[in-house]
Amino acid sequence: MRRPARVKCVLVLLCVACTQPPPGRKLASGLARGLIARDGAVAFLLEASHPDDPAVPDDLLAGDLWLDDRKAGSGISMQEGAYAFSPRGSDLAFLARWRFREGEGELWVASPANPPRQVAKAARAFAWSPRGELAFVGRDLLGFGERTVALSGVQGVAWSPDGSRIAARASAAAGGTLWAVDPQSGAAKEMAIATSDFAFAPDGALAALGPPPPRGGDRPLLIDGVRVATATAFAFSPDGRELALLSTGKQPGEATGDLHRLTRSSGASHLVATRVADWRWGGAGDLLCLARYDVRARAGTLSVATAGGAAAEIAAKVQSFSVSGRRVLYLVQTPEKGDFKLELWGVDLSTRRLQPRRFDQGVYGWALSPDGATLYYKARCAGGPRSCSLLRAPFAGGAPEVLAANVSGFDLSRDGKRILLQQPHHGAARAVDLAVLSADGAAPGQVKSLVEEVDPSSRFADDEGKRVVYAIVAAAKGGVFLADVP
Repeated sequence: MRRPARVKCVLVLLCVACTQPPPGRKLASGLARGLIARDGAVAFLLEASHPDDPAVPDDLLAGDLWLDDRKAGSGISMQEGAYAFSPRGSDLAFLARWRFREGEGELWVASPANPPRQVAKAARAFAWSPRGELAFVGRDLLGFGERTVALSGVQGVAWSPDGSRIAARASAAAGGTLWAVDPQSGAAKEMAIATSDFAFAPDGALAALGPPPPRGGDRPLLIDGVRVATATAFAFSPDGRELALLSTGKQPGEATGDLHRLTRSSGASHLVATRVADWRWGGAGDLLCLARYDVRARAGTLSVATAGGAAAEIAAKVQSFSVSGRRVLYLVQTPEKGDFKLELWGVDLSTRRLQPRRFDQGVYGWALSPDGATLYYKARCAGGPRSCSLLRAPFAGGAPEVLAANVSGFDLSRDGKRILLQQPHHGAARAVDLAVLSADGAAPGQVKSLVEEVDPSSRFADDEGKRVVYAIVAAAKGGVFLADVP
């Protein structure tokens, strides 16, 4: 007699579970794409589709842009740079009613507390300054604040790191002229013609590559209009006192080149490494690169040139690397019966003697805590990157600890205190279940889901990991939600 009652109780519980609404506040219904978040505010596209124009490539879509729970604009492209939050606050700039053929749309700004306001009727691109000022380029003009400056053929725009200057560049078809503009006076100065890459130094100096030679290879490198060297590519050091220069002058068109280090004050430069394919600056003036790169093997020798020092080799057969301060993580190809396996290694450049250490093999993604002391990574996978273990290990050394199993992805909050865990939803090829873990706490054992069957685009909506934005993909419950996490 008890069995029917027990079955009835189970059915009631199942019905309650099925009808229980997803956690958090529903922002919108429909399939969301391009989720971004800042300071707890969320922006995303809904109902993205291909425009009614056969000349537009099939992979280009446009849709309605939502800011939190209200629609902000229509016809926003999914292309990078179509919408972005201000570095300060939650103001959102976006290009609405985008016309793919003309490459322009209407520039608007919206915020959670205020309705959208139009900034320009026709804009091709925009950029936020570090202080939250907005600049844009339209047809033959640059706009910022209440000013517009006439610049023929202008197409690209960027702010200096200190917000004191604006760089504006004309399209290649219009001559590639580069201007430096003073946002206070509106004065524009021509810096170079036929430019390709350009970049600001931390002190506001503007560097650019000028006209290419007839046979290709290195271009003249100009800083504030003065020629200082030749290069195929360049990058300022974090303090702006030096430049890394990649030269392909000996073999124009090659995928690798010679890496040089140039001091701005003296103009002196020296060779760091040859046959370099990938390079970047680290902390404290460290210049890292993959030297003697083998294009067929897709690997090179990871080397570092510290400030004032000669280049030192860290490891051979390195496929890729990442830098966080003075800590470096890299993937090494290790031979294995006619093939190779990938191992994750790390090294701390702040130590007197470089002591690389091996973390694990078969790693599919990693993140370092903000202080660089702890490594979180996904490895020990079963048949692919969708079902792995999430592990935590001290960067300085020590055995790794398994935080969770059956993990498809994770997101570490900006303050490094919480982890948004994604686990594959049973029977689904893409959908995941979400859970939130303490980044420095004990392994939970059994993971308790926050919500099930959501899109992998879910993420933290704030720096502290206390708000999660997610999109449910199930047809009956589809929509975008913003949930507070205790």
